[in-house]
Amino acid sequence: MNDAVIAGRYELGERLGYGGMSTVHLAVDRRLERQVAVKLLAEHLADDSQFISRFRREALSAARLVHPNIVQVFDFGLDEATGRHYIVMEYIHGRSGAEILREETRLGVADTLELVDGACRGLAHAHRMGVVHRDVKPGNILRSDEGAVKLADFGIAKAMVGQTSQITQAGSVLGTAAYLAPEQASGAEVGPPADLYGLGVVTYQLLAGRLPYDANSLTELAMLQQREYPIRLDEVASEVPSALALAVEKALALAPEDRYTSADEMRRALHDGARGIAPAGAEPTAATAMLARDDPTAATRPLPSSQRGRRLQPVPPPGGPVAPPEYEPIPEIPPSRRDVPPARGGGAGKILAVVLIVGVIAAAIAFAIGNSQGTSVKLSPVDGGTTSEVVDQMNSLIDDNTN
Repeated sequence: MNDAVIAGRYELGERLGYGGMSTVHLAVDRRLERQVAVKLLAEHLADDSQFISRFRREALSAARLVHPNIVQVFDFGLDEATGRHYIVMEYIHGRSGAEILREETRLGVADTLELVDGACRGLAHAHRMGVVHRDVKPGNILRSDEGAVKLADFGIAKAMVGQTSQITQAGSVLGTAAYLAPEQASGAEVGPPADLYGLGVVTYQLLAGRLPYDANSLTELAMLQQREYPIRLDEVASEVPSALALAVEKALALAPEDRYTSADEMRRALHDGARGIAPAGAEPTAATAMLARDDPTAATRPLPSSQRGRRLQPVPPPGGPVAPPEYEPIPEIPPSRRDVPPARGGGAGKILAVVLIVGVIAAAIAFAIGNSQGTSVKLSPVDGGTTSEVVDQMNSLIDDNTN
């Protein structure tokens, strides 16, 4: 294959990569005398007319994307001699995000933001041009030896949509299931938010050295996405600021409308998060996370990292959440009683009540006796502060009136 020439112009060289749908070769453009990358589609897809038709339309769209952070498509077509469909792209001498992860496991915050920043800029331009990538993953983010970051494979990604049976047979979708947005995994039509979800997964993986969800199939991935939040990034990698973890978490929201409104907004939020500024509306969550860290017994503490993820909140009942019951306000204690010390226990209070009742009865009896004997009853206020004082004063009063 090294001696093959595609379209009479592109001389194929070493193989740079391969997958279920295509093989990429380093090549030389004989006409312009420059190195290019040539992607040859798998032969089993050449007989699918619907796939080829869609691929042509999407390749044209990708060819219009001229941006510093996008691998440019130069040419595409069918090589009559070999019957192979091809795409000719800009060749980037460097490493893909997948190669970086294999070699370094995970990256620091600064290196991660360098890659993701370029990807965000490329996606922002593509979305403005009406093109959705639909296959954002580490292998499609390239970093040149000079440090330039570029997104690749726009044409292939768009061509994959609507061809579930062929793609599944090729193993391509299953191989990138972890980066698919929930709506994309369910087969629904997707837009720019799906790309932001995929880039959120990439960001999580670069920082944590692991995926937010460990799924082996589209079905398992969909179940995990519906049931659980991924473990917070700052729980997996302690050096990740809490605000940055929240920014990545927003990109991984289950509903597309809960994610960022644009790739530019996501890019700014990630940079702000690295400086400790949480995305709008997430400040309470950040504060809760800090309180939970200060107090491991707090009820707001996230589940430990040993668990797969945090459970989603239960769906409220029909009609919305139940409002808390209303209570009558507690009447204010009159000023004249505020300074009276409370009884020290239930037993003392009961004794005081009995003494007071007995005292009242005794006073009434004394009063009656006094009236019958024609003598006056001696009265004095009972103002003891303690139980013993009240008892002594009551006894004295009874004695004075019954002598």
